[in-house]
Amino acid sequence: MTHAIVVRRAIEADLEAVATITVDAYRSAHQLDDGPDGGYGLILADAAGRSHDAVLLVATRHDQVLGTVTICPQGSPFREIGRDGEVEFRFLAVEPSAWGTGIGTALVDACVAHAQEVGADRLVISVRDNNREAQLMYERQGFIRMPKRDWQPVPGVELLAMHRPAGVGPTGLEPMTSSL
Repeated sequence: MTHAIVVRRAIEADLEAVATITVDAYRSAHQLDDGPDGGYGLILADAAGRSHDAVLLVATRHDQVLGTVTICPQGSPFREIGRDGEVEFRFLAVEPSAWGTGIGTALVDACVAHAQEVGADRLVISVRDNNREAQLMYERQGFIRMPKRDWQPVPGVELLAMHRPAGVGPTGLEPMTSSL
């Protein structure tokens, strides 16, 4: 029997699990190349900061936190590529033992629902150029590339910008190109 995935806003009791899952998922996907000072790993582990300065969601099954995503509203210090009328999300992470179970899709669906609730036109996300698995997941969810918004937060880290309309499901999208 498959139990439902529940996506909800994180509470304080979730923050330790969110931090652990985020760091573990990024490390398992070879997206965390921290040196001795911790670098990006410290940012990934700062679930409390994301909870305070953004909308931190968790995906649970049997009340166990298995995934997380951060929605970065306008004014959030975590917002990087979002513009007016867009919902940007970041830090999507799924417990590695739960990869392929629908947790990531449920988190993206929650971001879509949030975008619709706030009247946004589109969703945007940045994905590392070497994270093909994540790119494919987003493509299955109807996201397409926005090459004009690709960027480098630090030398050697290439981020690809992707977007999709907020009001249309992935199966209802017509092939399109972006001029953004």
